[in-house]
Amino acid sequence: MLHIIYHPEYLNYSFGPGHPFWPQRAKIFLELIKRQKRFAYTLHTPAKAMRQDLELAHTREYLDRVMQLAKTRGALSIDTPVSEGILDAAYYCAGGTELASRLALEGKRVINLLGGLHHAGKNNASGFCIFNDHAIAIKKLQKQKKIKTAFVFDIDVHAGQGTQEIFYDDPTVFTLSIHQDPRTIYPGVGFPNETGDGKGKGFNRNIILAPGSGEAEFLQAVREGLSLHAKFNANFTVLVLGADTYKGDPLADIKLELESYQTLGRLFSKIKRMCVLCAGGYSKQVPEIWLAFLDGFLER
Repeated sequence: MLHIIYHPEYLNYSFGPGHPFWPQRAKIFLELIKRQKRFAYTLHTPAKAMRQDLELAHTREYLDRVMQLAKTRGALSIDTPVSEGILDAAYYCAGGTELASRLALEGKRVINLLGGLHHAGKNNASGFCIFNDHAIAIKKLQKQKKIKTAFVFDIDVHAGQGTQEIFYDDPTVFTLSIHQDPRTIYPGVGFPNETGDGKGKGFNRNIILAPGSGEAEFLQAVREGLSLHAKFNANFTVLVLGADTYKGDPLADIKLELESYQTLGRLFSKIKRMCVLCAGGYSKQVPEIWLAFLDGFLER
């Protein structure tokens, strides 16, 4: 049984006509699985995240700035405008990942259809990301003493620099990002020499891939990441599932086939207490990519 986190407000996480992020992908995905009946699932509607939870990962000054800009329809960065509708959706996204995390700890297979917003840092936003939902969820679980350690397994094509920043000196959270060489793509950081700081030294890892890399190179990197994951032996895992590694994605140059995601699903199906977050992906094939991943992830 798959547990799907979705709120209609997710559709308001929209930055305007012509913007590459298209929230309707979640609605199309739900229509596909309802029509095709490929697997059993339960739909969960999340509540909004609370301000006090957001403050676990973001500064109060940043959150105040976000609220003020939303009222005036301002912009957090050149590619991330914000309005009251977008902000509301961001609150539900963070609440959705909190819910997904709790269900994952119960042993359920769970996917949040808007999450993994890994470019949001403690005091900044970019790359279409306002709140770092998975950092918030991890810190809340730690505060509640439900987990001690966590592993962020990020396979979006762009480096998760916001997540890296939030946990950079934290030895209780291992952050791994597999992404296209930052010299060739946004955000321009996320190099192998960025390994953490202070007590967190050695608990951040970036594996970079050359533009044009295909399934063989990508799967090799994932298997290396799985070895790191096994060694760290975290209480809880977050998978930031980017669909922008697909060969037809307009914002990147990694060449995965649709079938590659089914293989990825099989590899990650072995991890217990893991929630899957639907992150980047800008081609019109995103719903089919998610389905391909789940075909492997839910295989028995």
